[in-house]
Amino acid sequence: MINSSSKKNLISTFFSMFTICIVMIFVTCYETFQQDGEPFPIRGPLTRITVKNNNDYLLGIHCKSKDDDLGFHILKEGELYGWKFHVNFQNSTLYFCRFSQRQDNKGVFNIYRAERDFYRCRNRTWDAKKDDLYSYSNLPQTVTWFFKWLK
Repeated sequence: MINSSSKKNLISTFFSMFTICIVMIFVTCYETFQQDGEPFPIRGPLTRITVKNNNDYLLGIHCKSKDDDLGFHILKEGELYGWKFHVNFQNSTLYFCRFSQRQDNKGVFNIYRAERDFYRCRNRTWDAKKDDLYSYSNLPQTVTWFFKWLK
């Protein structure tokens, strides 16, 4: 027969072992989900954005997100600039770019907005032409999106 004291010890031992197992599982998973020594968040699919300058002038482009400043780049005629990223878990990823021709501001546009683009594209090409900025995706039914230049 098990007395009350033995029963309490058995329950205490069980919960201690259970707690140790949970901690070991957490530590193992935490180390597994690290990249370059830093934990990486749960993330969505890899997305690629490409901008092509189809103008006979140099096109300035400066793209940013909340977390990343991709810097200022000057594209010659026919030149491409691109980057890739994973959409965040909250599906709130936003990349916007400022376009310019010399001192003229051509506009700031939302190049990728997860709310709008998540289900529409994984690879999006923006084609900078004389009058507008056109967008094409890799889906079977190509979606076209465009912005008018300010100048």
